[in-house]
Amino acid sequence: MDACCICDEPLAAPVYESPAPFSVTSLCQVLEGQTRVWHCEFCGHTQTAPLPALEKFYAEEYHILTASEEEDQLYEIRDGQKIFRTEHQVNTLLEKVTLPPNAAVLDYGCGKASTLKALVERSGGITPHVFDVGEQYRPFWAKFVRPEYQAVDCVPVEWAGKMDVVISFFALEHVADPRAFVAEVNRLLKPGGTFYFLAPNLFANTADLVVADHVNHFSESSLRRLLADGDFATRTVDDSAHHSAWVVAAEKQDGVVGASESVSNEAAVREMAAYWASFGGRVRTFEQKGTSEAAIYGSGFYGTFIHASLAVPEAVKCFLDQNPHRQKQTLLGKPILAPEALPDSVQRLYAGLNPRVARDELAAVSLPELEVFFP
Repeated sequence: MDACCICDEPLAAPVYESPAPFSVTSLCQVLEGQTRVWHCEFCGHTQTAPLPALEKFYAEEYHILTASEEEDQLYEIRDGQKIFRTEHQVNTLLEKVTLPPNAAVLDYGCGKASTLKALVERSGGITPHVFDVGEQYRPFWAKFVRPEYQAVDCVPVEWAGKMDVVISFFALEHVADPRAFVAEVNRLLKPGGTFYFLAPNLFANTADLVVADHVNHFSESSLRRLLADGDFATRTVDDSAHHSAWVVAAEKQDGVVGASESVSNEAAVREMAAYWASFGGRVRTFEQKGTSEAAIYGSGFYGTFIHASLAVPEAVKCFLDQNPHRQKQTLLGKPILAPEALPDSVQRLYAGLNPRVARDELAAVSLPELEVFFP
């Protein structure tokens, strides 16, 4: 990659190149080929080389949470209660955004649009609109969005300037041209309309650096630069309202003054790159210290990356996950089980969790005495 996709300044050599010839996507697919990541010293943005045929990948192969209407990601366990991501996202949205009466709300890059659906159920008078690049989500939209307010691949021209609010949840990190994405959102909003979105926070979850289909890894300064260049006034960039994510609200406003001065985060990015360059070696060092059966706690990105790094993955008998929607599914040919269903034959455990929370999360789960690898 020659230039930053946010500020268009030239890029130096990659800060990270995966040492093994595989990459892992956000949907836990293991692909052949290296992941290569660059960092922009001018605006603080970090970016990954896009997957080949990126648009085709999202239109045809990217199916997130489509097993059922109810399938959702587990956000956290709070006082013994499971909180799912949709519930948390709609609560946060209502705290951050004041919806005008009879608001036209577009979920842009929406997937099955579960948060928009929950918003419609919570707030009367909303006219929901949805847009995504694939047809696979239409059965979910049909339950609450009129056909004329659904769009795939191309947004209808009559939607321009008609939206009070455009929302987007974990879509902007996937696009090769984030400036075009933001320009299109601006075109669809009314003057003074709100753009509200969530994107992964690399600095709260280091795994984001090596997710193969996450082209963009935002810093606060690169987000502010992107929005200012796209004629938005940034109202908030919150790094605490959602775990490991930026929660951003901006207002369409022509003639916005340029973004604030960029803050250097290159040292932190290079530290993360070094962590991932050595990750596979640390997994195999633990692996070589024992030969008994093992399990991986966590059926997400970390768990998948650990499995792909093993010299003898056959020793792993299952994945463990507290999300009931994941249990009874499989990952990489292995069953996903509830922690209490851990087979008695398993004596070793890989913690496939964000290292910032891995020890606390495992300490809160009732498991037998095991040898544990922490990332």
